[in-house]
Amino acid sequence: ADATAGGAPRADAHVGGAQAPGKGALERRGARMKEAEPKEGEYYRPWDAKKVALVVMAYCDHETTHELAKTVDSLRGLGKAAMHDIFVSQEGADSRLNTYVVGLQSKGVLKHIVHDTVNPRGMHMRERTALHQHKAMEGIFNDPQGYTHAIFFEDSVELAPDTLDFFAAATPIMDKDPSVWCVSGSNELGYGEMDWEETKMMRTSHFSGIVWMARKELWEELKPAWPSSSWIEWMNEGKDGGASARDGRSCIIPEVSRVKRVGNAVYSAEEAKYEQYLSRVKLATAPVDHNMFGDLSYLIKQNYDNALAVQVKKARILGSTRSEVPFNSYGPFLIPYKGSDYAMFARKYHLPNEIVDYEGLTVIKLQSNLIYLVSEDSQWLLLRPERTKGSHPDRNLHGAHPHGPHDPHFGFQAGGAHPQDPPW
Repeated sequence: ADATAGGAPRADAHVGGAQAPGKGALERRGARMKEAEPKEGEYYRPWDAKKVALVVMAYCDHETTHELAKTVDSLRGLGKAAMHDIFVSQEGADSRLNTYVVGLQSKGVLKHIVHDTVNPRGMHMRERTALHQHKAMEGIFNDPQGYTHAIFFEDSVELAPDTLDFFAAATPIMDKDPSVWCVSGSNELGYGEMDWEETKMMRTSHFSGIVWMARKELWEELKPAWPSSSWIEWMNEGKDGGASARDGRSCIIPEVSRVKRVGNAVYSAEEAKYEQYLSRVKLATAPVDHNMFGDLSYLIKQNYDNALAVQVKKARILGSTRSEVPFNSYGPFLIPYKGSDYAMFARKYHLPNEIVDYEGLTVIKLQSNLIYLVSEDSQWLLLRPERTKGSHPDRNLHGAHPHGPHDPHFGFQAGGAHPQDPPW
C-alpha cells in the first residue's frame, strides 16, 4: 500500500536562510576516517546493498508516465538493482502516477512513497524540488530499514549498464575522505569528443543533482539549514549569496557519465539552453565490474591535489581565454581567466556558461589536448609565480616548470617527490 511520508515542514516553513555547518557536524565529519580497508586484491569495500536505497524522484508535471517509466525500466535493467530496495518518491497525489506505480508494486519490484504536498503545481518549480528532495531524504533516512546511503535519480534519465558498479566503487572514497560529500553519476563536461576514459573518476566542486548518492550523516548535517527554494544552487556553495552547504568539499564523478537526461524535464528557457549541452554528454556503454575501476586512492584529496599540482606546474600557459589553443603542438595547456572571460571561452568552444570546476580549475580535452582553465582567484595560480608576478603570460610556452608555494588550503605540497600523473 502507498505510504505517506509526513514530518517534513511545509515549503513556507523551511529554513529559508541557509546556515553553515556547525561545530558538531565538523567533528562528526572528522570522525569518518574509520572505515574498513579493502581486502588484499580488492580495490573496494563491498557495500551492504540492503542499506543503500535507490530513489526515483517522480513529479506531477509530465503529460504521461513515459519519462518515469523509462527511468524505472533503465534502473530495473541493471542486474544488481534487485539487490537494493527501489523507491518511487512521488511529490504529491496524482492518479496517473499512482496507477503506474501501483501496477509495478503488484509485481513486487519497488516501494512507493506518496508525500503529502498539497497542490504542488501551484508552487514555483524551484520550491517544489526543494520540498520534494527534503521529504524524500527525510523519509528514506528515517525508514526503519536503517539505510546508510541513498542514490537519488531524476525521473527522466537513462543509465549506463555499470551505474551501480560505479557507485559501489566510489563509495569507500566518500566514506573515508571527509573532504568528499557526495558521489554523482553525471559529468556535465563528459562530451564524447573529449575522449574521456570509462574506468576513471574525478573530483569536482560542482553539484548537478541529476543522479547522486548521499550518506545519512550528510542529511543530518544539511537538514537544519535546508532551503525553501533552489536547493541545487544552495548545494553549489550559495551562488545567490547564502551560506555554503558544500563547505569546501568535493563530489566524485566519472570521466564518462553513467547517466544521461531524456525527455523534456526543463522548466525555463535557461534550463532548455543548458539541456542542449547535456544532450552531447556521452553515456558509458561497457559493462564494467567495480573492481575494474582499479585503485582509486588517487581520489583522496592530498593524492589528487599533488598530482594535479604537477600538471599545473608543467602546463604551458596561454595568455588568456582569447588565445588560440595551438592544436598542432602538445599540451597540457593552462589558461587563466577572470570574470566574464570564462563565458567568452565557453562560447568559443561550445561549452556551457556554468562553470564546472574543481576548486577553481576546470579540466577539458580539445582535440586530445588537456586544457586547464584556472580562475585568477584560484590558489592553483600560486604554483605559477611567473604569472602572479606579472611576467609575460606566454613566457612558459617554451619550457619552464616553476614550483609554487605550499598552500594550507590544498592537499598538494611543493618540493619532494612528484606523485604519478592523474588519470587524465
